[in-house]
Amino acid sequence: MPVRSLADDLRGRSDDELGRLLAGRPDLLHPVPADMTALASRAGSAVSTARALDRLDGVTLAVAAVVATAEPCSTDAVLSAFDSGRAVVVNDALHRLRELALVWGDDDALRLVRTARESLSGAGAASLDWPPPPVATIERDAALVERTAGQHALATVLGVVAIAEAWAGDEAPAVLRKGGLGVRDLSSAARTIDVDERTAALWIETAYAAQLIGKDGEADERWRPTTAYDEWHDAPLAEQWLRIARAWWTSPRAPALVGAEANALSDDVERRGQPFLREQVIAVLSSLPAGCAPRDTGDVIGSIDARAPRQASAQRSEQIRAILEELEILGFTGGGALAQMGGSAATDAGDAQVAVSAAMPAPLDHVLLQADLTAVAPGPLLPDLARELRLMADVESTGGAIVYRFSAATVRRALDAGRDATEMLDFLARISRTPVPQPLAYLVEDAARRHGTVRVGIATAYIRCDDETALAALLADPRSQELGCVRVSPTVVTVSGRIEDAIAILRDLGLHPVAETADGSIAHAPRRRARPPRSGTGSPVVRRDAQPALIRAAVTTLRGGQAPHSSLSNGRTATLGAMPAADTLAVLRKAISSEVPVRLSYADDEGCVDPLRLQAGVLTAVDRITGEVRTFHVSQIHAAALDG
Repeated sequence: MPVRSLADDLRGRSDDELGRLLAGRPDLLHPVPADMTALASRAGSAVSTARALDRLDGVTLAVAAVVATAEPCSTDAVLSAFDSGRAVVVNDALHRLRELALVWGDDDALRLVRTARESLSGAGAASLDWPPPPVATIERDAALVERTAGQHALATVLGVVAIAEAWAGDEAPAVLRKGGLGVRDLSSAARTIDVDERTAALWIETAYAAQLIGKDGEADERWRPTTAYDEWHDAPLAEQWLRIARAWWTSPRAPALVGAEANALSDDVERRGQPFLREQVIAVLSSLPAGCAPRDTGDVIGSIDARAPRQASAQRSEQIRAILEELEILGFTGGGALAQMGGSAATDAGDAQVAVSAAMPAPLDHVLLQADLTAVAPGPLLPDLARELRLMADVESTGGAIVYRFSAATVRRALDAGRDATEMLDFLARISRTPVPQPLAYLVEDAARRHGTVRVGIATAYIRCDDETALAALLADPRSQELGCVRVSPTVVTVSGRIEDAIAILRDLGLHPVAETADGSIAHAPRRRARPPRSGTGSPVVRRDAQPALIRAAVTTLRGGQAPHSSLSNGRTATLGAMPAADTLAVLRKAISSEVPVRLSYADDEGCVDPLRLQAGVLTAVDRITGEVRTFHVSQIHAAALDG
């Protein structure tokens, strides 16, 4: 029976063929089409076909142009339009077009999707050559490439740690009104970790993509390390790097835009095509002999232009240059050549951790204490040692060795955290391969001797009154204990509770209190403004557009011909109580990142799903009973709990 439409063509495909289509065109998955007719409609839309054409190489575009000018045409007619020596390449290109549902029909009646034909009209692509022009290379020592990449990876991990630790305290930078990081705060971070602002921006954006830093959600919102940071910090060094490397690899953010076009951590840094462009750059580097680096960046740009000519532009060329720099800074490459650890991280290979562990320096359990109040770590320290040492000293420089500097302020910081002089000196003696220098011992002991000689308590308000008997009555009232009243003079009492509560108690005692300002004048009650409800915030969820689980569920849905439902309707008795929206979002994000099922209370139903994607207020998940993809509006999810 002849194929009469694209929908007919799709119905005749096997599950594997449908899976390859959805993997090659992930935009067709969001949201999952209800049936084959809906899939054909979306696959034939102008936006979707343009996106698919943008990813095609020159020869495939040339074959598509031939089909467009002679349709309906046969496979033999397409092959005859090219030199016989290119038959294999042309046949592969035609197969790719059919796989992506850009060409449909029987072998003797091929047609190009109408919107693709309109997009290609007037494009004379049949003369484009393939394969891409060769990339001139420089040969590097393979072992040196791995060591260099490992050192860069180590510097990246240490840089992220330094930024997060610096932002954990009172000096955490404020979130701009538009949601980004201020220019001065970026400069300050760069000075703190002793790198240029471009490298600092890359590490900050990468930490954000890995969900290691985020907005704290307070009224005076600031950028701080997240709860995920502590878990990441204590992980092995190879795992630390792999997490941030893969976060950068899949992130739609373009750190190179920071400064010239956007603020770091702002929405303006996002570019949808970044992950695909990184894939193209890695594909070029992977095609080079092992240990070889491109001699000229222009060759890499030319090769990518041949692989995706429709997107070639001066702007993309600048993005490619930036990606090559970022690959080197992060540790994917060493001296411009793709390292084994970088290639494994990019392809998510199972042996990636082994490759990374072999390239990165092994963590150490010792330092060398110096008489100039510094400690030199010849390499990365074990996480617990590094955290304790950072409490007592500041990181002064990183690289092959890490230098920590002690000062009165850093020792006081450790004392404030509950350490004492004996505990600190014992710790330093235990981890140092050299004796504790006398100047350092004097510094610690002197700081400890002066620590706490002046005591400061907590008082949010005070009460002053010339009538001492009135204050005595207040202190005798049992409610004064709730306020934390402390008499500091005959006429002054400090209060650790709220001013409003103190005023209420004094009024109950028959007094007529008023609040006052710092200069002693009466403070009038301010008019309150209504506050909007605060929605849950956090770091972005890493996008995984073509997850195998999502593809399998989508094929099941398409075969069933049913629309993804918006309710669970599984007959289960509700067991989840309502919870704040921020907590619900946190559970969903954790379930997605950990790939575990989650139980939802949605509308009037409850059930278990495998969450796949959370974007634009919609959760995409697979129903564990039917195996179909369903969508849930976050605003109607009352509660969520991990179910695994």
